[in-house]
Amino acid sequence: MTDSANGLNFIIVGASVAGLGAAIALKASGHNVLVLEKASQLGGTSSIPSGCARVPPNGTKILFDWGLGAEMKRNGAIMEGIAAYRYEGKESGRDFLGIHLWDLELLTEARGNFMLFRHENLLRILYDTAIKPVGHPQDDTGQNVRPPRVTVLFGAEVVEVDCETCTITLRSGEIHGGDAIIGADGARGMVRRTLLQEEDVFSRKDDALTGLALYGAVIPKSLATNDPALTSFYDHPQSTVSMGSNRGAMTFIGKDRDIILWVYTPDSSQDGSWDEEADQKLTDVIGPSDAGLWKLATLAGPPTCVRIQDHHKLESWVSKSGRVVVLGEAAHPSPPASLHTYSVALEDGAFIGKIFSHSQNRDRIPQFLHAFQEHREPRCSRIRDIEMRYIGEITLQDGGMQAGRDAAMRASHAAGRDVMDVPGSDGEQLLDETRMVFDYDPTDDADEWWMAWGRYHRD
Repeated sequence: MTDSANGLNFIIVGASVAGLGAAIALKASGHNVLVLEKASQLGGTSSIPSGCARVPPNGTKILFDWGLGAEMKRNGAIMEGIAAYRYEGKESGRDFLGIHLWDLELLTEARGNFMLFRHENLLRILYDTAIKPVGHPQDDTGQNVRPPRVTVLFGAEVVEVDCETCTITLRSGEIHGGDAIIGADGARGMVRRTLLQEEDVFSRKDDALTGLALYGAVIPKSLATNDPALTSFYDHPQSTVSMGSNRGAMTFIGKDRDIILWVYTPDSSQDGSWDEEADQKLTDVIGPSDAGLWKLATLAGPPTCVRIQDHHKLESWVSKSGRVVVLGEAAHPSPPASLHTYSVALEDGAFIGKIFSHSQNRDRIPQFLHAFQEHREPRCSRIRDIEMRYIGEITLQDGGMQAGRDAAMRASHAAGRDVMDVPGSDGEQLLDETRMVFDYDPTDDADEWWMAWGRYHRD
């Protein structure tokens, strides 16, 4: 570890997965971090739909490398795969298409498992790790130096970001300054808004609607486990996807055995009358076409709901001053409840921390932050495209393509293969994409940049 007496001082806006992950990694590299969170408590302003955080191997390997294996085991459940159904049931019950299990060889290569956490539990694990004091490092003479630390302030709403002076103003009037500011406050956060204004984008109207909305709800195990009609949701591999015409649904069983339900439906409020706080009934959203999903809806509490938007693309994740950067959902917003939202956020934090392990020279901050975007943006864009294609596949409109998809899945299941293991280019493409996502290591990526470019710059 480098000498923290000369470490940089970072301000992170947002105690999100990306923000806390970056705090952990920066502290490990010898830097001090102040995290400013608008909510009065951890997770209080999350726009994540109700329920679980899916963390693929590229994310869980980061948590393992941070020494969190025991906490992961206590709080998480392994997701072995997913069972596929048609959204519309049939008289004999749910219309089963087959099962897809994660390739064990791919998981071994990736050094991680595919795990499910409750969103709030994952945040708590990261928060506790971030604020945990470290021992007293020593300098080259053997003298103790001040250890790096992470401080989290709740109820700290940011109302202004000054990119030139690298200062933050809170609603309370307090002003905080640092060597660099990291925006991890999401797609609607103040830091992203500031960078959009630098690009002369001032309105959320630049975020295009996709025509879909997502509803999320939790069905307590006390109601679900004793109902024979819901047995299929608990069957191996304890996760399901139901594919329908312009709609779809996913369910997950977490460590606590509650059922997490997410439902994609057409967005019926294209006229601008959408209200995320409106009192919604999940039974009205789902309809009675699938008996299993309908039964879940009758047992669920009030759902959360979000529109699926195609957010305006930031040209630069870094301010013109070179000292303010966004990461996670603030940099590259993904569709809500995406498969890779959490792992990509953890990757961002790990990359930032690792690249700043190589130098504590304040003058190099702009170079490091631009290198972050240069390396991370192509991967994040590609993963987002995969996510949108996956949602499109789940909600594929009835017709020839849908019939071909279902027939191929049924044939794969009948032949004893995974339902997504369809012979031909599509199956090979899926395997290549999965390997690309799972195998990635952000610290290796940051080190490669350093070896190829960064080390040749004299501090």
